[in-house]
Amino acid sequence: MERNDYFRDADAIHDVSLQIPTAEVLTDDDAQLLRLQRAFDMPPRAVRDSLIDVFMKRCAPWMPIVERTWLQETADNRPSILLLQSVFLAASRVTSAPAVTAYASSHEFYRRAKALFWSGWEKNPLTVIAAVCILHWYNPECPEHVSTNTSGFWRYVGVGLAHQIGLQKEPRGQDGRALRRRLWWSLYARDCLISAGQGRPLAVNLGDSELKPPCMEDFGDSNLRPELFIAYVEICSILGHLTQCCRRDSLTRRTRQSVCRSLQRWIQELPDSLRLFAGSELPDSEGSSTGKTLSPYDFEARQLHIPYFICLIILCRAPSPQHPPSATAILASSYIVAIFEDFLARDELQFLGSIFTFYLLAAGLGVLSCRRSPTLCLKAEPNMQTIYASLEQLAKRWPSATAPLRVLRSMNCQQDSTGLSLAQVPKLADDHVPFFKTFGPGLTWAWEEFMTQRPRARDTSTGDARDSRHPVNVEITATFPTDTTAENLLAHPLGDILGHSVQESTPDEGLPPLQYEGIGDWLLNECDVYGDLAF
Repeated sequence: MERNDYFRDADAIHDVSLQIPTAEVLTDDDAQLLRLQRAFDMPPRAVRDSLIDVFMKRCAPWMPIVERTWLQETADNRPSILLLQSVFLAASRVTSAPAVTAYASSHEFYRRAKALFWSGWEKNPLTVIAAVCILHWYNPECPEHVSTNTSGFWRYVGVGLAHQIGLQKEPRGQDGRALRRRLWWSLYARDCLISAGQGRPLAVNLGDSELKPPCMEDFGDSNLRPELFIAYVEICSILGHLTQCCRRDSLTRRTRQSVCRSLQRWIQELPDSLRLFAGSELPDSEGSSTGKTLSPYDFEARQLHIPYFICLIILCRAPSPQHPPSATAILASSYIVAIFEDFLARDELQFLGSIFTFYLLAAGLGVLSCRRSPTLCLKAEPNMQTIYASLEQLAKRWPSATAPLRVLRSMNCQQDSTGLSLAQVPKLADDHVPFFKTFGPGLTWAWEEFMTQRPRARDTSTGDARDSRHPVNVEITATFPTDTTAENLLAHPLGDILGHSVQESTPDEGLPPLQYEGIGDWLLNECDVYGDLAF
């Protein structure tokens, strides 16, 4: 199939006429090893149904690659053992049901699924890739540890298998078309998040992909939320692209403008059902806008907005202690903290994946910058306590939360000792106001601090646009280009799908040696604001 790409249509190789070797057959010894690993053991009915319910509610919205009917045994359907064990594993990571923990631990479910995978028991490649994607939920170790059990390892396995079967190519027929597209974009979204959290290269190059962005037609009559997944893939794509540009020192002025347009378009085109705030802007007694009203609580919608705010923190952060703190980064961080306050109040941190430890680290950097302003310091101190409490809770499930917690506390202590202060409260640049126009004051104190202050300051910094560690604020307009020239490809959140990349900047001479190599380490070194960290 793949070799045809090297030839003209008239010279195409007829692969169907070639004899394909039969698949390796498992021996009795292989089957015995699987039995010793209890790979074929199934939980009791009540536990099994509970785990499937948890997976479909907590995990499937972010990777809609499994239908509930596939997991139910009927006269016409015998579920894949590998897929079932993978689903049980993922669900066990986001549940505290006593009956589940009494039956088996996440580690036991993982051993069963891993044994089935490496044995080659499952022959359907799409099922195998789906199972590998689900195994990302295990992630028992920190990224600084070399391991074959983390999501960083399994993403390369999944992407490698996907390339083997041509999953990155637009399906020619309708059979399995929707599943293949959902599976590919689930892999890609995970790739972007892992790259952002660990600061490592993307495994997927969208320049090699023929697939169009996910759409409503990919879901058919599924009970899943297609609008949620579509928006999720788009914001993950922006975050992954932004991370890659920062790591490669290729965040040029033009790239910044493209990323800004992508973020602006993403937040403006978000469906009403996923918005944090709804309705029209409310005028105050003087006729000025006071923002929109807070939407009813939606757990998935709250999660969806966090990567958006993370992009703003990365894009608009202050480059050094000599620069004023970024009002945009502080406001974005405060929204993230407010969202985590809801999670804590509802005991929903247990349902979050490991990437949220990175989100809290990035938000913590924004909140810590408030320490330089006596006025903001008092208001932001409860935010740091929320971040600490959230990381402590996440650390019970995800070891990767331990290092960010330690880092933020160390940085907090260092700021107390340095005594850096800034008399004036930073102003939100007019160019950055559109990032927050769809929000309101119902979640965070920072809205009134930055969005209602007058006059706002237009950022006129003229730093070198080729230095990715020195943000360049760009003007955001209400309209977006519709052409697909290189300059405008990123106007759509998934515009870089066509292979657009910017390589105009000169690489930096090098970064100082790392002391911290955990999750989000690249973010700390890119900022290089607080110097060496003491542990």
